[in-house]
Amino acid sequence: MVDAELKKAFTELKVKSVETTSRINGVNSQIEQAKNRGKHAELTLSEIRGCDDNTVFYESLGRVFVLEPKEVIMNQLTSKISGCKDSISKYEEQKTYLSKNLKESENAIRELIESKKNVKSTDCDSALIPLL
Repeated sequence: MVDAELKKAFTELKVKSVETTSRINGVNSQIEQAKNRGKHAELTLSEIRGCDDNTVFYESLGRVFVLEPKEVIMNQLTSKISGCKDSISKYEEQKTYLSKNLKESENAIRELIESKKNVKSTDCDSALIPLL
């Protein structure tokens, strides 16, 4: 004897919950990938800083390796690190938004359940009054 509106709200919440959870998992994997790329760039940069200025550096461009000065490689790695940090902060904001959205929808369904309970208990109380 579940109310049709309540049943519909439950199904919508379940669908929204599954979608949001899936999106949160996707954002978590993107965060991990960005962290790994940033860590790789940091380690590479620390190794390059340890080399002297006469060391020859090559940059991979597909199947070709191009000779690049040390400063160019260091600048590219620094910009890659900062880009990864920016990406991580952006993904964290998305994750926060999705989590808040999920909590709000769960609170809305709880309120719907409580309102339905209050309406049913009021209906039961009003049905008993005339019998007395």
